[in-house]
Amino acid sequence: MKRVLFVIALFIALFPQSISAQGGDDLVIVSPETGQVVQGLVIVSGTVTVLGFSSYELSFAYGDDQTGTWFTLQNSSLPVFEGELGTWDTTTLTDGDYILRLRVFLLDGSIQETIVPDLRVRNYTPVPTSTPAPTATVVAQFAAPTAQLIAPALATVTASHPTPTPFPPNPAGLLIPSISGALGRGAILALLLILGVGLILRLRRE
Repeated sequence: MKRVLFVIALFIALFPQSISAQGGDDLVIVSPETGQVVQGLVIVSGTVTVLGFSSYELSFAYGDDQTGTWFTLQNSSLPVFEGELGTWDTTTLTDGDYILRLRVFLLDGSIQETIVPDLRVRNYTPVPTSTPAPTATVVAQFAAPTAQLIAPALATVTASHPTPTPFPPNPAGLLIPSISGALGRGAILALLLILGVGLILRLRRE
């Protein structure tokens, strides 16, 4: 009988130490983190190794909810050390800000909890991206233009001679045919005159 009591006492003494060796007295959600943008199925991981552990509950709530309404994601009676606490399906939710809560129920009836606020569900709206820091802009500098004397191009002078304009015909001028005709007629008249004078002189002699 004494041996049985000794074994029970030894087990009770060593049981908390075994939990402490696994991960200590911890209650923490490692992922997701505060301010993180989440989408789709989200694996919630962390550690629940509180001394006197009985069970834990993983739940979520709307970030702006004032009624204290929580929606359960996972209930378990097994402690977790750096592992999966539950799965959060965000595809059934409207985009917005949410809170995760991890509660542990102890054997003495007390409750401990930890929360992760400002989780941003963005399944149906664009995910905001960080704006890159502006980079230095290189401004090209040019030297002031210097005055340059440009000699004017020499004009090429082309001598142009006026086209001679023909004189109008002189109405007083005599054409060659006219001269020939006049000479012919003069010769005939002179011949006739000589013949006439000779005829008159002959008649006078007779």
